[in-house]
Amino acid sequence: MFVPRGGVRVAVVALLAVAAAVGMGARCREPDTNVVVFIQGLYTTYYDGQTQSTGIEGPRFSTIKDAFRDAGYEDADLLDYSYAGGTTDTQGDWHGDDYDCELTDREVEESLDVLEEMLRGYRARHPKAHFTLVGHSLGGYIAYEAAVRESARTDSQRLSIDAVITLGAPLLGVAADKKAIIDQIPCDKTYIAGAEIVAAKLEPGLPAQRASEVAAMQAAGVRLATLGNANDCLWNTGHCLPGGGWIDDSGTQLLPGANLATMYEVTSGPFDSHDAVLGHPAAVSAAVEFAGAP
Repeated sequence: MFVPRGGVRVAVVALLAVAAAVGMGARCREPDTNVVVFIQGLYTTYYDGQTQSTGIEGPRFSTIKDAFRDAGYEDADLLDYSYAGGTTDTQGDWHGDDYDCELTDREVEESLDVLEEMLRGYRARHPKAHFTLVGHSLGGYIAYEAAVRESARTDSQRLSIDAVITLGAPLLGVAADKKAIIDQIPCDKTYIAGAEIVAAKLEPGLPAQRASEVAAMQAAGVRLATLGNANDCLWNTGHCLPGGGWIDDSGTQLLPGANLATMYEVTSGPFDSHDAVLGHPAAVSAAVEFAGAP
């Protein structure tokens, strides 16, 4: 096709890019309406507006948040989920409530309900907002389940969850031997959340169920990226505990059929390995690129 002026050519290319994205199931939205919600995992804490610090960065998600800022996101676009809930004030700013590690150890449905209440409350103040959920570990599991719910909603019921990015999340469950690692985390435990994820892996129909869920997400325009670390001691316990017989659950971090499914081999100290993917340059770059522009 002959295009007489360069500006028109750029516009045509941009339109073709949008059309291609729509063809892949992505939802259209206005610029500067993408809001990223970060969800921590099991036995984490949140105080004074700060996620729990880790051995590889300051507060968890600091590295990836900086990358989102470099990509044009404002601080107001980067929200921290709280297991205790929170409020969106009259100025439209989200404030998560403080929580102790014990609160994370409950049924996933409960944490999912709190997340959805957060999104609804935020959209009440920002009707044009669209959400990208970024979850680590159990947080990724919760984010994934939010996408499952979203894909089953009618257009009028949707919360505008456009994309989900999971980092080191046990999407296909894990073996019970992971308790040997969990036991070392300083927190009063009921093992409710962990038991749910262990039970998931024991369900023989789970892989087929996940495949069906991912297909429904694609049809509903909810994009999914699953990113993992093959050297994560929590899922590949043999990397950090002596003795044989440990089950390698590294593969449970990825789902076939996702828009993006990438396993990294991030080297770190044993007790930092579960968080290591959060600071891995390639994983961070992939997550920000997948989320797209603000």
